[in-house]
Amino acid sequence: MKNHFITLLFLSITSGSIAQQILTEQAAVDSAMKYSPLLKSAELQVKQSNYLRKNAFNLSNPEVIAESPTGEFYAVGILQSIEFPTVYIKQGQLLKQQSLLSEKGKELTANEVKRLIRSVYLNAQYSQQLYDQLKYQDSLYNQIQISAKRQFDAGVIDYLAKTFTESQYGEIHNQFVQAQNAYNANVQQLKLYTGMSAELNVYPLVKLSALIVQADTSSVTQSPFIQYARQNQLVNQKQVSVERNRALPGLVFGYLNQGAKETETYYRFRVGFTVPLWFWQYSGNIKAAKTGLQIAEQQTRVQQQQLTADLQTAISEYNSAQQAVAYYEASGLRQADDIINAAKRFFESGQTDYIAYIRNINEAYTIKRTYLETLRNYNQSIININYITGDL
Repeated sequence: MKNHFITLLFLSITSGSIAQQILTEQAAVDSAMKYSPLLKSAELQVKQSNYLRKNAFNLSNPEVIAESPTGEFYAVGILQSIEFPTVYIKQGQLLKQQSLLSEKGKELTANEVKRLIRSVYLNAQYSQQLYDQLKYQDSLYNQIQISAKRQFDAGVIDYLAKTFTESQYGEIHNQFVQAQNAYNANVQQLKLYTGMSAELNVYPLVKLSALIVQADTSSVTQSPFIQYARQNQLVNQKQVSVERNRALPGLVFGYLNQGAKETETYYRFRVGFTVPLWFWQYSGNIKAAKTGLQIAEQQTRVQQQQLTADLQTAISEYNSAQQAVAYYEASGLRQADDIINAAKRFFESGQTDYIAYIRNINEAYTIKRTYLETLRNYNQSIININYITGDL
């Protein structure tokens, strides 16, 4: 009878899922990468940086002058000043590195979006599995409390046994409703982040492949966080170079008639250079740029330390979860099934009452639920490790 009920329950769940779109984890990630406003913002920042690269050789506005050199007539002239040519070269290099920094920022954002979607998808898988288990328990406990009420009305069992079965059913039913709400909320989050409007379902929760990662700094060298920090160092290095070159003399040239009208054209041109006389302002800018470089270097070290510590924590969680999952898969789940079968057999043969029967199967289903939680934690630890190392 029990096996027949499980079969009907499975068929009802399966038939309800067929009409829905079954979304894979990778499909959810791919859709979110196309839809995410956060990632689109990062792409626009890259586009903005590329536009700014065209400004590397921007010149100051020319000066158009009208003056009376002899007091007899006005002559119109034009002057153009430029910085030392290497300034524009260094500015181009700086803007190029800033553009690359925005690219690294985009990779950082993509890594964050992937972690978010994979975590939401995992939570949906977990809540779905928990919902399925509690749905079966809810139906089973309802049958038990109905049977107990009939036997109480017939005078077979006492009030305590009847009330206990009712309370246990109420507790499981409450958990079942909560699991249903949690699953619906996770699916809504998936639809929100992926931009999908159709009804969705996720694949069952399965154990992810094992990882081999060293808990040291070498494992985080290719992380998007470190790549971004190092690129920021390069930007600050180029900033120092730009400030140094700005301290060099600039050039001034133009056309202006300072003599009589009959002055030959050759003598109407003006050429000169700017003198970086106010040396303290250039010195201050150079020192500030050097300090910015030192800050960027220290931030890279801080980032590397933090990532290594986070990786050590994630690997510790991974090892603990892996050991726990191995226990449940080797013996815990089998023991839970043995408890359920034995409890059912003893109850049907009259060797135990309702209270003992429910307590025994409660213990078994708690083991199954703990396994689901452990499996979720195991998969989440892998997501966290891949997020830190940039392998999502």
